[in-house]
Amino acid sequence: MPKKVPESGGERDASLRVSRQVRDSLKAAAAVMGRPLYDVTNEALAHYLSSLKLENPLAPFARATRTRTRR
Repeated sequence: MPKKVPESGGERDASLRVSRQVRDSLKAAAAVMGRPLYDVTNEALAHYLSSLKLENPLAPFARATRTRTRR
């Protein structure tokens, strides 16, 4: 069965373009600052993760135990 090729370039191609742009931006920033690429990459990842608003994964369990103890 032949593979289907996305007609419009596809989401995968778009994500690869974005990934390349991010990688190139990080490389350029590291070169300008004269710092190792992994330092700049780790800082960028830490900044990104700290900006995310993630819900506590244990919150549903805490809510369930609160309702059980109130009964």
